[in-house]
Amino acid sequence: MLRRKSKSVGRARFATVLVAVGAMAAAVLAPVAANAVENPAPSALVSFTFDDGFRSALTNAAPTLQKHGLTGTNYVVTNCVGMTTVPNTCRAQNDVPYLTWAQVKQLQTQYGWEIGSHGVDHQCLASTGDDCQSNKLTVAQIDAQLANSRSALAAQGITATAFAPPYGDYDQTVLAKVAKYYSSMRGFRDEGVNLWPLSDYLVNNVAVEEGLDTVATLKAKVDQAIAAKSWVVFTFHDIVPTPSTNPDDYQFGTAELDALAAYVETKVAAGQIKNVNVSKGLVTGTPNKMPNASFNSGLGGGWRTDAPSNVTADANANGSYPDPTRSLKLVSRATPAHLFSPQVAVSPGTNYLYKTFLNVSALTSGEVAFYVDEYNAAGTWISGQYRKRENSSWVEELNFTYTPSSTSVATASLQVIVAGTGITAYLDNVELLALGPETPPPAPTSLVANGTFDAGISAGWRTDATTAIVADNAGNGAPANPVNSVKLQGATGTGHLFSPQVNVTPGNYTISAYLNIKNRTAGEVGWYIDEYDASGNWISGQWKLASTALGVTNVDLTYSPSSTNVAKASLQVYVSGNSGVLAYVDDVRWWRP
Repeated sequence: MLRRKSKSVGRARFATVLVAVGAMAAAVLAPVAANAVENPAPSALVSFTFDDGFRSALTNAAPTLQKHGLTGTNYVVTNCVGMTTVPNTCRAQNDVPYLTWAQVKQLQTQYGWEIGSHGVDHQCLASTGDDCQSNKLTVAQIDAQLANSRSALAAQGITATAFAPPYGDYDQTVLAKVAKYYSSMRGFRDEGVNLWPLSDYLVNNVAVEEGLDTVATLKAKVDQAIAAKSWVVFTFHDIVPTPSTNPDDYQFGTAELDALAAYVETKVAAGQIKNVNVSKGLVTGTPNKMPNASFNSGLGGGWRTDAPSNVTADANANGSYPDPTRSLKLVSRATPAHLFSPQVAVSPGTNYLYKTFLNVSALTSGEVAFYVDEYNAAGTWISGQYRKRENSSWVEELNFTYTPSSTSVATASLQVIVAGTGITAYLDNVELLALGPETPPPAPTSLVANGTFDAGISAGWRTDATTAIVADNAGNGAPANPVNSVKLQGATGTGHLFSPQVNVTPGNYTISAYLNIKNRTAGEVGWYIDEYDASGNWISGQWKLASTALGVTNVDLTYSPSSTNVAKASLQVYVSGNSGVLAYVDDVRWWRP
C-alpha cells in the first residue's frame, strides 16, 4: 500500500500589506435569519469507511454496524463492481469477490451508507512503481479516472461527492482535479487528527489492519476524539470472520469490528460522540451570505480589486465542486495585490465561518493571505482581523472562523492579499456561514465545592502540609478567574491537598483542573483518587497521573469507582518532597458526563 506524496510546507512569515478600504463603495447584503449548518462547532465525530467495494462490506460489515445503530461510507472502484468470482481482474485485489451494483445500492438504501468514489480501476493517480502501474497517468487520464467513476455511480442513481484516492496516492495535480468533481477527499495513512473546522480535501484517517491494530488501540482513538472534540475516521478493507494477521492482506475480523462498534454505540448513547458518514462530517450549510460566491459573474456582484491586471476572471475549470468552471485567477506583482469581497451584514456576538477553495498552483515567495475588514453602520472602516495564510504551493478548502471584534461592527468584507513573487492561484466558492452564538454552552455543574478556591482551602478542602500548600490570592489561577488558587511547594516531605468527598455511584466521571508548574528540579505533582465506603472509611484508591512539565497544563482525568462498595471519593493532589516544585492549582471540576 502506497503512502501519499507529502507536500513541502514552508511557513516563514512574509510581510503582508493590508489595505484599509474605508468607506469605498461596496454592496451591502441584508442579513438572513434562517440558517442550517452541519457541525457548527467542535464536537467528537467518528466515521467507518471501507475501500474498494468488497462484498464483505454488505455481508459482514453493514449488519455488524447496523446492530449498533451505526453506518459507514464505502469508496467503490467502479470497474470492479460485478466481479463476483475469484480470481478476478480487479487491480485493487484479485482474490476477493466484489459487490454488484444492486448490492452497492442495497448498502445505501437498506443500511444508510454513503457511497463514494475510489476511481475507475484502482490505478495510482500520482505515482508509478511498487503497487502502481508502470506508466504515470497524464493529467487527462487523472481527470478521466475521477469523472468516469463519478458518472458510473450517477448512472446507477448514486450522487457521489466523497472521494478516496487508491493507495492514498495523490499530489497537487490530483487534488486540483479531485476538487472539480467531489466535495471531499479522504487520504490513506494520513494519521493526523481532523480538527474543526476541518480540511475538506484532506480528511485524515486511521488505517486498520489485522496484525497491526487491536480493538483496544482503536477504542483509544475514539476516546482521543472525544477528549479533543475531533473527528476520527477509520478505514477498513475486507471484513472476515477469520482474518489474516498479515497486514498486507488488509483484513480485519468481524468480531473485532463488532467489539469496536459496540464501544462506539455506548459513547453515542452517552452523547459523547456522533457517528457520521464522511460527507456529513464536513462543515457545510446554508445560507451562504456571500454574493457571486462561485464567480459566475466574474469579478462582479460587489467584488473588486486594486490590481485588475493581476486579479482576473478565469473560465478554465480551475475552481471547485459543485461549480468548478469559473473562478478568479490571482497573480502576484511587484507590490501586493488585493481582492475585496462585498460588505456583508454581520451580528456582533455571532460566530461565522469562511470557506474558500484555494489552489496555489505556483509560489516562489510570500503568501496568499485572508484578512477581514470591519465597518460600522455608516460604512466607515473601524478595524480588521488577519485570519489565515497559505505560503506554499498547494490545493485546499481553506476554512477559518470569524467573530466581529466589537458591538460597533455592522458589516464585514473579506480581503484576499497576494503578496510575494511567482504566485499564481485560483480562488472559488467563497462561503460565509453564520454558525451561531459566540457564547459556549454552560459547563456542567461541578460536584466539588470551592473548586476555584475563592474561599481559600476550605469548604471541605484540607491539607497535611499547611506551610507548603497554601491559599494564594496573587493572580496565579486559571485565566477565567485568576485571583485565587492554591500554591504547591515541594518541602521536606510530600505534601497533600485533599478535596471534599464526593458521593459517587458506578459509572464514569471526569475531573479537570488548571495546573501551572513554575519551577521543578525533581519529583512531580501527582493526582490520586481516594475511595471510601458509605461510612466514610477509606477502602481503596487509584493513582491517575504525574505532572512534571513546566508551564500551564489543563489536567483531564477519568474516574470510575473500583467496586460497588465505593460510595464516596476524594481527589488527592500531592507534591513530592525536596522537589523544588513551585506550582499553582485552580479551577478543579468534577462531573459526570
